[in-house]
Amino acid sequence: MKVRILALLVSLFVSTYTFAQEKESKKENVYDELFPKAGDFGLSLQLNGLIDQINLGTFENNYGNNILFGKYYIQDKKVLRLGFGFDLESRKRERADSVGQTLVERDSSVSQYFINVSFGYEHHLAASKRLDPYLFAQVDLTFIGKNIINAEERVISGAGTASVKDEIKADGGLAFGLAAGGGFNYFLAERFSIGAELALQIQYIKEGGTISETRTTRPINGNPVVDINSRDDILKNTDIGVRPQAIIQLSYFF
Repeated sequence: MKVRILALLVSLFVSTYTFAQEKESKKENVYDELFPKAGDFGLSLQLNGLIDQINLGTFENNYGNNILFGKYYIQDKKVLRLGFGFDLESRKRERADSVGQTLVERDSSVSQYFINVSFGYEHHLAASKRLDPYLFAQVDLTFIGKNIINAEERVISGAGTASVKDEIKADGGLAFGLAAGGGFNYFLAERFSIGAELALQIQYIKEGGTISETRTTRPINGNPVVDINSRDDILKNTDIGVRPQAIIQLSYFF
C-alpha cells in the first residue's frame, strides 16, 4: 500500500513538473515570436508631441536633415542601421513695379541641395519578455551642395530694355556626425514595437570655400559689361554633447 501511494506521489510530481515546463516553454516561445529574427528588415518613425499633439515623422540626422531610417537583422542580436535622405531647397520670386512709363522687373532665385547617408551597428542585450535593450553606434554624413543665388533687374521703357544680372555661387561642404548610446524596444505585438534612444554625439561641419560673384550689366545701347569677383569664406564647427532629448520611435519589422 505504501509503495502504491509513493508511486502515485512521484507520478503526480513528475506530471506537475512536466506541465509547468511545457507551460513556461510555450510562454517563452510566445515572447520569442514577438522579436525580429535574422534576415528581417524594419522601418522606424519618430514620435513627437504629447497627448493631443502627437505626430509621426521621419528621423533627423545630427545635421538636422530628414532621413528614411531602417534596420536589418544580420543575426538575431546583431543589427545594421541604415538611413538615407535628400533635401532640395529652391525658392524663386518675381516682382514688377511701374514708375511712370517705365516698367521695372525684379527676379530672384536661391537653390541648394543636401544628400544624407547614415549607417551604424547595434547589439542587442538579453531580452526580458517584451523588452529588448541594445547598444548602438552610428555615423551620419551630409553632403552640402553649392548655394546658388541669381538676381536680375530689368528696366523696360520706350527706349528699350536695360538689365543688371547678379549670379553668386558659394561652395558647399560636409557634415560628419558620430553618435553612440543605448536604447530599447518594447514589443506591443508581433514585430511591432515602441522604443526610445539616448546618445552622446559628435558633430563636425566644414561649409563654404570660394564664393564667386558675377555681375552682367546690359545697357540699352552698347555692349554688356561683365564684372567677376571671388573671395574665400569657410566655416568650421565642432559640437560634442549628449543628444538634447531622447528619441521616441515606432518600428515595424517584415
